[in-house]
Amino acid sequence: MTLNRDRILSAAFDILDEYGLGDLSMRRLARTLDVAPGALYWHFPSKQELLGGIADRILDAPVPDDARQAAAAILDRLLATRDGAEIVAAALATGTVSRDPAAELAATLDGATDDPALAGWVLSRYLLGAAQDVQTARAAGVEPRTVDEVLAGVGLIVAGATIGHHE
Repeated sequence: MTLNRDRILSAAFDILDEYGLGDLSMRRLARTLDVAPGALYWHFPSKQELLGGIADRILDAPVPDDARQAAAAILDRLLATRDGAEIVAAALATGTVSRDPAAELAATLDGATDDPALAGWVLSRYLLGAAQDVQTARAAGVEPRTVDEVLAGVGLIVAGATIGHHE
């Protein structure tokens, strides 16, 4: 079977599902795919680039026009992959992800706030932190905040961003 980006990413997701981000290495991925580690670097020049590809897949879904619905969709995507929030946060920090949830959320707030870019950034970072908190609690066997509680926080942020806005 030909080695390509899709095959590599699928194997990476399998490793994430079974072992988590801490055990995802280029060597383990190469072993899983039964290829030399160097073969992976043709498709992903570094582990950070690989994490960017994973983050792109995590975020690869249409974002609704409503800010609350968009936030719920992004949260759902982050929580659907083990360590998804940590992966997306790392890819955002290193600039290896092509989708920007802050910009997508900002677009849903355009016209509703004086600074949609800032509001989108705050909302995206809240979602990343809240999702990481939920995933960490789950991994530790502790009862995490519910999705409804996280989305109530989204409502607070959106309401705060739109207070005093004048059309």
